[in-house]
Amino acid sequence: MSHSDALAVLAADPILGALYRYWNERRGQRRMPDRRDIDPLALGPALLPHVGLMDIIDGGKRVRYRLLGTKIAERWGSDPTGRYMDEVMSGSYSEYIHGLYRDLVRARAPVFSESLFRWDAKGYLRTRRLYLPLTHGGDEVAIALIGQVFLGPAMQPVQPYAVVVEQAPIEQHSEVLEPTANDN
Repeated sequence: MSHSDALAVLAADPILGALYRYWNERRGQRRMPDRRDIDPLALGPALLPHVGLMDIIDGGKRVRYRLLGTKIAERWGSDPTGRYMDEVMSGSYSEYIHGLYRDLVRARAPVFSESLFRWDAKGYLRTRRLYLPLTHGGDEVAIALIGQVFLGPAMQPVQPYAVVVEQAPIEQHSEVLEPTANDN
């Protein structure tokens, strides 16, 4: 999927697009907002069940689940709040997800992805994720504000992809994707 296609998907998603716009508004002219700038309750009842906060440990070497929305925990089949990602998942899927967090830390910009999610022994769901960087009193990524939605059973193979969202408002579907102060 091209960057433009991925941005069009993000812009059209009612949950992830709204979460991106909230994050973008809260960061103002900074590269990313601070954790204290984010009020989970301000996200409202439509977004909050699809949102999580993850602590980024040692520059992305480990990830700890700080808070997980009810829709995510329900689909995952458990709520890993307080645990580390490497304690609850392993294998190639874990490596893919951990790679998204490493991309977030490296780029210091939002990361959008789509892939398959195994939801039980019978099949897979398509899922989209948006990882948004937050600082914690500094200028490095310390926390990830995440959004995840599930799109229903995968009837055909889905090629996983991830896009670092840098420099353009998602509504414009630009190839250059880094947020700027004018993105509102």
